[in-house]
Amino acid sequence: MKIISKILGILTLIVMVTSCSTVRVVNTWNNSEELNLNDKRIMVISKTDDNVVRSQFENDLVNKLREYDLNSMESLSIFPKIDTEVRLNENEVQKIVEDLKNKGVDIIILNTLKETQEYSRTETTGGGYSALYFPTYFRGPSGTFYRYYSSIHVNSEPESTITYTGKKYILETVIYDLTKTDNDQLILVITTEIDSPKSLDVISSDFSKKIVKQLVN
Repeated sequence: MKIISKILGILTLIVMVTSCSTVRVVNTWNNSEELNLNDKRIMVISKTDDNVVRSQFENDLVNKLREYDLNSMESLSIFPKIDTEVRLNENEVQKIVEDLKNKGVDIIILNTLKETQEYSRTETTGGGYSALYFPTYFRGPSGTFYRYYSSIHVNSEPESTITYTGKKYILETVIYDLTKTDNDQLILVITTEIDSPKSLDVISSDFSKKIVKQLVN
């Protein structure tokens, strides 16, 4: 029975760890204006050299935006390759912006990995205590026996400790409105945290839902 209890405790902990969503929004910033994406053409860009990851994140976010009848497209259709090591000067950036405007792009949603954080966590299960009550008698001054209840506390199940490691990915989603003047184009910044992703498609889908919820609500 003790072995079964220990196994059940471990399984419960594993379910708790793996069943929760691993994507959460940790911070947002906006320019205090109401975000209106209707009647605008949106381009989604995921800044990464890994085209598999880029394609998954861009496609999922575009598909989620289209569920709200928002005109969206992946940057892969225009920029098949992104070199994240290249640093552009201001003139080069402006040239790209003008090129996108000429292609009818009004809104840019840029996803960038900002930071990774490794961590370890220890969880303890079991070690519960139960109280056992039993009667005790004592003789009073008149010779009468009085009964009262005493108790002892015993460890009812063994204590188990599990230590596991993980990695958090901090992503930044920045939204630009190219129809505005240069100083007003930055309209929204969303910071998300992805905790120990297990599956690219599941994480990408969850990420897209969280981002679009911030955009349309």
